[in-house]
Amino acid sequence: MPATTKLSPRTYRIVGPQKQVDERDTPHFQVRRGDWGERIRLWRQTRLRANTEADALKRTVGTEGRDMRGDPNNSFLHAVGETPEGKLNPERVPVPDPAAMARKIKEIARFFGSDVVGITHLDQAYVFSHRGRGCVAEGLNPGDPIQLTHKFAICLGQEARDDYDWYLTSNSEISDIKYQMSHRGQIAPTFMLAAYIRELGYPARAHFHMTEVNPIPLAVNAGLGELGRNGMLIHEEYGARLHLAVVTTDLPLTVDEPVDMGVEDVCRVCMKCAQTCPTYSIPFGDKVVINGVEKWAINVETCYKGRLAAQGRYINCLNCVSTCCYNKRSAWWHTLAGWMLKKTPIPLRAFYIKPLLMLDDLIWGKKPWRHMKWLDFDNAPGTATCSIPGCIAKHQPLERKPLHKIPKLKNGALPAQ
Repeated sequence: MPATTKLSPRTYRIVGPQKQVDERDTPHFQVRRGDWGERIRLWRQTRLRANTEADALKRTVGTEGRDMRGDPNNSFLHAVGETPEGKLNPERVPVPDPAAMARKIKEIARFFGSDVVGITHLDQAYVFSHRGRGCVAEGLNPGDPIQLTHKFAICLGQEARDDYDWYLTSNSEISDIKYQMSHRGQIAPTFMLAAYIRELGYPARAHFHMTEVNPIPLAVNAGLGELGRNGMLIHEEYGARLHLAVVTTDLPLTVDEPVDMGVEDVCRVCMKCAQTCPTYSIPFGDKVVINGVEKWAINVETCYKGRLAAQGRYINCLNCVSTCCYNKRSAWWHTLAGWMLKKTPIPLRAFYIKPLLMLDDLIWGKKPWRHMKWLDFDNAPGTATCSIPGCIAKHQPLERKPLHKIPKLKNGALPAQ
């Protein structure tokens, strides 16, 4: 394994030894095995089996091949995921200046469709130990050990230009479809960038959806943003609605450094994501240590199980994205506020952040939301129809769920959860 330098971003700290994670122990695979109960396993297995126009659209936009009713190759994710990795050009292009090459790679990645690009060393702690899914074209099977010895990780992020308004329709089928479509939009730039690097004569591998690496800590190390209370990457301009992918390579490159854009200080005070999380999965309290990393950690199991309450209307709850105070349409005042936050000394930031949050609540509300009609979808809240056999209760839609109260201070600090 290549040696990597441990970085120290403000939003997470390495405080102990880290073990590589088996991809089969990540949420989707745990649900598929039934680790979290039969109800959520059956939900994942049958969630898009209706023969309607709406479900056909959802399957086409956002699922794996096994969910398709016609043919697995109707899934774009499946078709690209089963495409074998291209061979190297045997005539390697020399790279006398890694810094110049890094600038070119970033420009080419943006040309292919990525909005932001950062480069970091490939930390083996963020490479999965074993595969969760296979690839028939490459002869790879679930459970195979992952040997990824590339030196660098090129972290890519994409935000569709109209994502902001669509995300404000959460939770709904409209925001759900937009989330899935935007996530798939990063596949082509990642695939093409890896192919371009191989044409230069250097090994490169595309990781665009639950493949061999964990993109969030790599993106933090590459300076694309910081880790938020909601467990997601927070970008200075796009907030948490940045879809990530990674290309790993041995192409000689210079690396970027983590950034301090104030997320650590904002998340300690804001807590909008925790207040609006319908399943109490986001902590109000302080950070905890998980796998040697001190960070805010969400309860992934309760977050995932919250999908049962959607009663078939949508798959992904996006409250923690739409309510984040960094989630704004790009504008000069948004850029200015972020710039001033970075320039404010850390001990004084709380005095600047609190008035900003009050203004944010006043203008956009504690739980931003907008009504939208698109195709046959309408996100206006209504009585939810329960899918539990025998249940006749009229459930309150999650969209109308009141905000959670922030716990009172105990000995000057919020309780850990």
